Amino acid sequence: MVTENSITVLIPSGAGAPGFAGICRCLRQETSWKVIAGDTNEFAYGRSLCDEFMVVPNTHREEEYLLCVLDICTSHAVDVVLPITTRELDILAKNKGKFEEIGVAVVVSSAEAIDVANDKGKSALKARELGLPVPEFRIIHDLDTFIDAVTTLQESQDWVCFKPVRGNGSRGFGIVVKEIESGAFLNKKAGIEPLTLSEWKLRLPQVFETPLMVCGYMWGREYSVDMLCSGGKSLFCVPRTRDKMIGGISVAGKLDRNFGLIAFCIRLAQSLELDGPIGMQWKEDADGVPHLIEINPRLQGTTSALALAGVNLPVQAVRLALGLELTASTADIVWGKQFVRFWDERLLD
Repeated sequence: MVTENSITVLIPSGAGAPGFAGICRCLRQETSWKVIAGDTNEFAYGRSLCDEFMVVPNTHREEEYLLCVLDICTSHAVDVVLPITTRELDILAKNKGKFEEIGVAVVVSSAEAIDVANDKGKSALKARELGLPVPEFRIIHDLDTFIDAVTTLQESQDWVCFKPVRGNGSRGFGIVVKEIESGAFLNKKAGIEPLTLSEWKLRLPQVFETPLMVCGYMWGREYSVDMLCSGGKSLFCVPRTRDKMIGGISVAGKLDRNFGLIAFCIRLAQSLELDGPIGMQWKEDADGVPHLIEINPRLQGTTSALALAGVNLPVQAVRLALGLELTASTADIVWGKQFVRFWDERLLD
């Protein structure tokens, strides 16, 4: 029987992910809880932060990964599986019943909801059906349709961007511009460099392994919204601005009680019947209207910042999964708080 003082949480992979440290720190605020973490890399930094560390197979080897996680659950008396990486969500959602059979709760939405939320194209179509703002977009599968989509979008805007419909972080993200100012490269830090269509034609394959979502680039303020949902009902919905990013990771921002944005997120979560911790990313257009960029149906890397302002979302997600009473409420949120993130070091034995 699970009691509040004897909870073992397994984060099956992602102990080397940038957001793991903050999430692990949040869980460790419950001093009697045990945190087990895994990663494909035996030298992942997170092994120095958790109680026990496991090397797990890559999720590309789906059956092997699943059997490994199930074995860890039984051999270490795990109570809750708390995934933090995108690539494992499909597997865990489809096999949620196997974990329930051995008495383990999995913090993940249904397989149907994950299928839509993890696909930027399907998410955009769902939002558009609900009348929610999304950037003008095209889903394309090869270089020829990519050229057509970019050419059409460039008739109304100078910058166009693209990203695989399935992926996370800034992987595969690119920006297409009509022209590049001479010498501009020498004045910029390393990062995502805008290129012209002719340059992208030399870099992209003729046929794409994963479809791309091509859309107009949004110039306004960017938001990440951290949520905790139960059967589509939003228990927490906390927007924060993304004021500074490094490699697609938010490292500075502010908790912003944007009521319009909160309403958008609640409606979308309800329609998809999302469960557990959810992240949504939005970006404003020139008129300040937030447009949906993507949904992350898991804990986001910077979710730990909310603990500084009154809500420890990883802890509440575990309690919700186990049917325990939540120990925080929306009234605990201290709005307007600014936060920053920084790097740290650990020695690995």
